[in-house]
This record gives sequence, C-alpha cells and structure tokens, in this order.
Amino acid sequence: MPAGSATAEFDAARQALARGQTIQARAQVAAVLAQAKAAGDLIGQARAIGLLGHIEHQHADLTAALVLARQAAHLFHALNATQEESAALSHVAHLTTLLGLAEEALESATLSVRLADALPPGLHTVDAYNYLGVAAIAVDADHADAVLCKAIALAQDQLAPQAMVRPMSNRLLNELYRLEQCHQQAQPTEVRPAILEQLQRCTALLASHHPPAGETFLQPDALLAATLHTARAGVHAYQGHGDLALAAMARIDLAALPPWVHGLVHVVCTRCQLTAGQWTAALATSERTLAVATTQGQIPFALQAHYQRMEAFGALGQSQQMLQEFRAFRAHQIQQQAATVISRERVAALRLAWREQSRAIEVLHSSTRALEQLTREDPLTGLANRRALELCLEELMSPRSDRPAMPWCLVLLDIDGFKQINDRYSHLLGDHVLRQMGQLLREVVRTQDLAVRLAGDEFVLILRDTTEPEGQQIVDRLVTAVDQFPWASLQPGLAVQVSVGLAQALDNDSSTSLLLRSDMRMYADKAGKLTPDSSLPASR
Repeated sequence: MPAGSATAEFDAARQALARGQTIQARAQVAAVLAQAKAAGDLIGQARAIGLLGHIEHQHADLTAALVLARQAAHLFHALNATQEESAALSHVAHLTTLLGLAEEALESATLSVRLADALPPGLHTVDAYNYLGVAAIAVDADHADAVLCKAIALAQDQLAPQAMVRPMSNRLLNELYRLEQCHQQAQPTEVRPAILEQLQRCTALLASHHPPAGETFLQPDALLAATLHTARAGVHAYQGHGDLALAAMARIDLAALPPWVHGLVHVVCTRCQLTAGQWTAALATSERTLAVATTQGQIPFALQAHYQRMEAFGALGQSQQMLQEFRAFRAHQIQQQAATVISRERVAALRLAWREQSRAIEVLHSSTRALEQLTREDPLTGLANRRALELCLEELMSPRSDRPAMPWCLVLLDIDGFKQINDRYSHLLGDHVLRQMGQLLREVVRTQDLAVRLAGDEFVLILRDTTEPEGQQIVDRLVTAVDQFPWASLQPGLAVQVSVGLAQALDNDSSTSLLLRSDMRMYADKAGKLTPDSSLPASR
C-alpha cells in the first residue's frame, strides 16, 4: 500500500468511526497498522494504535481502549511527536476517569496540559484543559470547574465559538457530579447561577454547532445534544422539579449514543425519578446502570447506582434490601481500590517495558541518522559528498518567497599535479594528502559554509551570504594555509599547491552554468602557474 493510499485509508477509518461504523473503521485501521509495521513507519503505527483505542472506546471495551491509548502515548513520546502525545494522554485521562482510576487520570491529564502549553495554542490546548477538568472532578470540584472555565476561555479567544461546546458541556456534567456528591453527604444541592447561565449559552451554541477541525470522533451532534438534555434534566432534578426533569430525559435518544455514555444517562435518569418519587422506576433504571457499569468496568457509575438504590429502598421502607445495597456499595468501593493498585502495578510494568522499547527506538534512530550521514559524507576526508552538494545547490537555487535573496559563491579547486604525487610517492600518501586537504578546508570555512569532496582531488566550497570579493578573501586564506602547511612532514620533498576557481551565483544561473564558470576560472588559475616547458606548475 503506497504512503498516499495509507493516509487515505487512515482518514477513511476516522470518518467511519465518526459515523459510528466501528467494524468498518477497525478493518481499515488494521490494514493501515499492518502497512506501517511492514514499512517500519513508527509514527504511522502510533497513529493507528491511537485510532484503534478510540474505536475500542466507542465499542465500549474501555479496558482495551486504555491499553491502546497508553501505548500510543508512549510511542508518540519516544518519537518526539509532542502534540499527538498530548492528545493521546488526554484520551488516557478520559478513559481512566471513566474507569475510576482517578490518580492516573490526573497524572495523564496534567502531563497533557504541560505538553500542550509548550506548543502554539489550538484545539489540542482546549482538549487538554477539558480532560484535565474532567479528571479533576473526583478530587476537587472547584478546581475542576476552574480548569474547565480556562478551557472555555481558550476556545473563545483562539478558536471558533463551537470549540467551546465540549468543555461547556463537561462543565455542566461536572456540576451534576458535584450536586450528587452533596446530596449523598446530606449537604445543600444548590445549582450555581453560573451553571444556569452556562446551560443557556451551551443551548445556543449547540444550535449552530459545527465540529472544529480535528473533532472527528463520537457523532458529536447526537452526543452533545444528549449531554445538554441530561444536564438540563439533572439541574431540574436537584432543584426539586421532578416532572420537568423527566420531560428533559424523555428527549434523549439512547440508541444514538455510544455505549460508554449510557451509564451516565441512567444515573441522571434515576436521580430524576427519585426526585419525582418514582421509586420502583428508579430501581429499574438503576439496575440498567449496574448492568452497563459492570460490563464496561465503570466503577464510579456502579457506586452511584448502589447509593441511589439504597435511597429508593429506604423510601419504600425495605430495610433489608437497603442493607444489601450498602454491602454491594462497599464491595464496589473495595473493587475500585484494588483496581487502583492493579493499575499502578500495570503502569509501572509498562513503563519498564516502554523504557526498553525507547532504547530500541533510539538505536533505530541512531542507525537511521548514521546511514543518512553516510549517504552524504565522503568516507576518506569526512567532508560532504556529491549527494550533499546536489541537495545544497537545489536548496540555494530554488526561489522562496519567505526568505530574501542572499549572495553566495561556489569555489572549485583541485590539487596541482596530484597524479604525479600518487605515481611518485604511492596512493597511500595520496590519501594522506587528501585527508589533510579536507582538514584545511574545514579550518578555513565558516559555520554556514559547506566543504565538499567532489571526486578524486577535486573539492567544492559553498560560501553562503558571500559576495565575490568576500569569497576571494576566503580563497586567499585557503591558498595561504595550503602553501604554509609542512607537507614535507608527510614525505620528504613533498610539496602541494591548489588551483582555485571562484564564481558568485547569478540570478539566471543553473548549477551546471555555475560549476562551468568556476571550472573555467580554476583552469585559468592553473594555466597561469605552468612553466613554458613543463606540465607541472611552477613554484609560487
């Protein structure tokens, strides 16, 4: 599969997932992953693994989704793909929040925010703060609300207004969580005025909602509409308006929502029924909550369902059943604590494995860099080779509107009578001369320049941001360095001179015309040093 078709297949998988076609999306991304593995494309593998995590998320296998999201985050970290690492960590934070792993959720979300803050702001920044706010609700409701307000402000300042919808809707859901905790602790359940105002703003925004670029998962319109109806129903319930709460819940199309959302909807619906005094109905709905939460491992929803069932059985005067629910509640609390410990152990084991994987990736990168260096470096002198020269000339001769035109020069030089040096002293000494010439070139050129061994005893210098008079000064220093080097220390009687041709690049030059002009000037320099009766240059 060519790279272009792999990208198209990946985009098609994202779109299939957005339409809720998880089976089709899984097949398409599996093909992309296989292609990336065959090609050794690590970034392609990381993206495919991350998308598989989102597919499992929508398919309601949250544990499998978490494994994939962690792996994607690690690979993006190893590959220095900061923005994609931040997004993967946000996904980890979301999943661990749903699974009740509060510590890992906060850790992942906090790291995601730090990475996002180091990048130019965008939707990834809003998402990072959004999921930090979601993760923080189980620990500190006020802090979670402040973080979500920051996400909303970032979206309002830097993106389209529709980008505010997700953090605004999560702020509403976090308020419901706070109110439920207050109710369970026999504290006042007063809806904050700012939340009522947020509910109105979110309603207006949702009416004109167009998902911002990058928001391709989860059938956003159906999900956000359900979130809004759920939030409105919950607000009515905690204000004591049971009939209004149930009317809002009736507007939710549960079949249009991904399975992992069902537990939340059932929990709020149960609260609405309890407010309306519909105890039996509340027990039936909470049974559905438990079924969903148990299947998906969403312990926080299971805990809320048990508490709501205790409340319903208490209202019905069924103390025995109420006691059974309390025991089930405590069992789920212990299960959550055990899951947290197991999660820590698994993350620690994964980090050890990832450390080894990171070393392997670094070895691969080092090998790739070494191979790339070999393809652009002359092995004898350590200078750049013809391939590096071609790339440099291509860059310098390609006009670009984002940079001003700078003067530059090309210098062509060769060693006078190098064949005679080889014939008289040996090719081994000739190699010594070439290596020393390479060292002299490195000492003369500046940081921005390029020194190249073209072939045999021919060398090229690319002098950036240099006029011809300035280039001549560099050439003079080079000729002086060659003349003054103690060549006889390599072999008694050895003397080395160079012929040099300097040319400044013109607007209508091609690489061929520039090299030809330099070559002609080099031979003119060589001809000026020849004696009338010899092919060898005269002494300077």
